[in-house]
Amino acid sequence: MNPVCAHALPVNAEVPSLEAILVDEHDPHVYALGIKGVGEIGVTGSAGAVTNAVWRATGVRVRQFPIAHDRLI
Repeated sequence: MNPVCAHALPVNAEVPSLEAILVDEHDPHVYALGIKGVGEIGVTGSAGAVTNAVWRATGVRVRQFPIAHDRLI
């Protein structure tokens, strides 16, 4: 783990196996291709949470991604 950041972020190799279960349903308000977007809801706060964790750990407010070591010095 990087000594600058006290918060470890999981990578794909550390995430357990997941199984997607599809439920067939009829929705008259869905997109013409039958696609619904739900994954974006959980991602919207992630960038802010990570930057706040870096700020709490280092005292440096980073305002650009990717958060690199040279931006923390």
